[in-house]
Amino acid sequence: MERPTLTLIAGSTQTKKVLYDQLHQLAGDYIAVRAFAIDETLPNQIEDHVILYSSETTKSEAATLSLITGKEAFVGKRTIRHDYIDRLLTIPPGERVLMVNDDEPSTIDVIESLYQLGINHVTFLPFKRGQMFYDNIHIAVSPGETHLCPSYIPQIIDIGVRPFDIATIIKVMDYFQLDDSVSSKVSERYIRSMIALHRKILVAEQDAVQTTEHYQNVVNTVDDGILAINKNKEITLFNHRLEALLQTQARDVIGHDISNVIDHDLREFIMDGLEENKFVSMNGVDVVAFRQSIPEEEAIVVTFKSVNQAFEIEKTAQREQHKKRIHRKV
Repeated sequence: MERPTLTLIAGSTQTKKVLYDQLHQLAGDYIAVRAFAIDETLPNQIEDHVILYSSETTKSEAATLSLITGKEAFVGKRTIRHDYIDRLLTIPPGERVLMVNDDEPSTIDVIESLYQLGINHVTFLPFKRGQMFYDNIHIAVSPGETHLCPSYIPQIIDIGVRPFDIATIIKVMDYFQLDDSVSSKVSERYIRSMIALHRKILVAEQDAVQTTEHYQNVVNTVDDGILAINKNKEITLFNHRLEALLQTQARDVIGHDISNVIDHDLREFIMDGLEENKFVSMNGVDVVAFRQSIPEEEAIVVTFKSVNQAFEIEKTAQREQHKKRIHRKV
């Protein structure tokens, strides 16, 4: 039996490829798909049973370039590639982020989709063609249109071309009135792909947790107290030795602002960066604090070594130097 046909019209070659591959993977057994992109040359005339557009803007532009006729025309609803969402979760909370897409309605659609998915720890601002400067913006996000991002923005995150959502796929399949089991099989394929994706994310998360636990175990074996602070002045590392020095549990301070944990004098030394080390007393224990910055992460690491231990290390170093001098004389 000859398969019914569908014509996909997308805005760009990249979008055409992603959407064609999705349709072919999910429904290629049941329908024959051909695809065109506006940034390529459209035929003077396009005719098919169903015309499926990637967006309303694409539909409008295509109508000015080709005579398009079909028994039915759909504008597909697009969703977010879930395997790229983890890239957005690395953005610090409260950040203002520029969302860049090839037209304003699609840009708003992406923003709304992300908010609906719960990506609401940042504020997304829509990109507008012709406006090249956006105040206090350091990160841009784009679904496959990164070439449109203003060049001065230092960090650009590509979340990939958005695929059609399952409702669009089922709507198209229902139109062809195929066997009742077909829509069910296509839905199962879609769900299987999502399960495979979530399994991949879960494995990645487990690997990340294991790596984090490994490094935490390593720093917990160190005799020195270790404190790390990110650019938002939040504590990201607080090892066992520092728990003993400050008589505070790491679980109670990780993620908290340093001002809620460290007293003013020590906090001033840590944040100002005018000195590399400082003598301090922590709950009756005399220690020397050594400060080091990590410019690429805008982070600060401070180690706290007891004065007695530092004194013993100095004495040991002096003894070794004395032995070497005697050995050279002999």
